[in-house]
Order: sequence, then C-alpha cells, then structure tokens
Amino acid sequence: YPDCAFAQSRVTGYQTVGRDIAVNSAHDILVYPGRASAIDFSSTDEALAYVLIADPSKIVFSTDAQLASGQAKTVFLRPIQALNFPGATTATITNLSIKTVDSKGKQRLYNFNIVPTNKEPEHLGIRIAPLTPRMSPAQNVDRNRALAVSDVEKGLLIAIQRGYTAANDPVVYSVRQFLALVKNQNLSAADAAARAGVDLSVIVELAKIAFEESNYRSHKPTHI
Repeated sequence: YPDCAFAQSRVTGYQTVGRDIAVNSAHDILVYPGRASAIDFSSTDEALAYVLIADPSKIVFSTDAQLASGQAKTVFLRPIQALNFPGATTATITNLSIKTVDSKGKQRLYNFNIVPTNKEPEHLGIRIAPLTPRMSPAQNVDRNRALAVSDVEKGLLIAIQRGYTAANDPVVYSVRQFLALVKNQNLSAADAAARAGVDLSVIVELAKIAFEESNYRSHKPTHI
C-alpha cells in the first residue's frame, strides 16, 4: 500500500518529502558528527544543476556525479571542524540551496536548513518524491468539496506530524488560508489557491497523503 513506502522510509532512516511541498518550503536536514546526510532526487526525473552552502565553514558537500554531467542525483553533507574564511560570516544554522533541471528542462529551486546536532541519528537524509496524483487537481479537489476539504485538513496534519513541513512554515499558513476561502467564500479550488498564494499541486499532494493514509488503515491487518 502507498503508505508502506513512508513506513519503510522511517525504518531505513530517510524522510520522504513530496516534491511540490519541498519546493514551497525550507526543510531541516540534520547533520551528525562523523556521518554523511543525503538529499536524494533519485525518485524524480531531476538532475542537480547547482548547489550552494551559504556558510561553508563547518559543512562540506559532495555529489554522486559531476554537476556538469547532468547525471548527479544526490547531495551528501558532512560536518567538519570549523574553518576560518577571512571576511566571511558564519551561522549556527545555515541554508543549502539546490537547483535542479528535469527531463523537460524545467528548473526547480529547493532550500534546506542545515542543522548540526550531536543527538543520536534519526535520519540518513531526505528523499524527494515526485507528485503523482490519481486525477487532475481540479477533479481531485472539486468533485466532492466537503470531502476534499477534510482530506486537505487531514493531509496537512499528517504532513506536520511526519515532519514533511514545519508547523510554522509559510506554506502551512497559505494552505490554511486556502481552506478558509473554500469553506467561507464558496470559491473554486483553483481560485482559492491563487488567492491564498499556494500552488494547487500542494493541495492535491496533501489530499493524496490523507487518502493514502485512510486507504492503508482500512487494509491494515489486525493483530490479536
């Protein structure tokens, strides 16, 4: 079942994040002493085009292929002993920017917060997953508005609980604006998303997460 993929990701230590959610918000990636943390795009048709660490004094990165080859799919981050770069500023938590190009030439820009920690490792890194809705966004949201709204609300809660997005992330605020507009102003999904400033594909992804969770639970075997 679809949610089994998320369960497997937790077992292996990877945090799975939907591509459209990842593009619209900055996710934390933890780095641990003596370990490498990965950001992996292998599940998508995207290749790495550019990688930038704002403060490189304590973090270095490598990729699984040269960026110029168009074959790089994974970024590996490793903490190092602090270096001194004259004139450069430093930050406890710095940001990582990754630009990708997909098979159709579309570019996407992802941002991550690099969070150093000495805790026991929780994740091996982040795996970016493509958006694969079962139907078009308009059908998925508008066919049954009441059900769709509850699905989006549930999907948002699940996304926050699983760490796909932070509760205080701007995209969460935009989704909540979308929900209020659909409920209170009788707007179509597309109009509400446009007014709330959120990509409709994010709404679809959240509804899909809720649907897959319900589907998994309805088929989950019971144990005596």
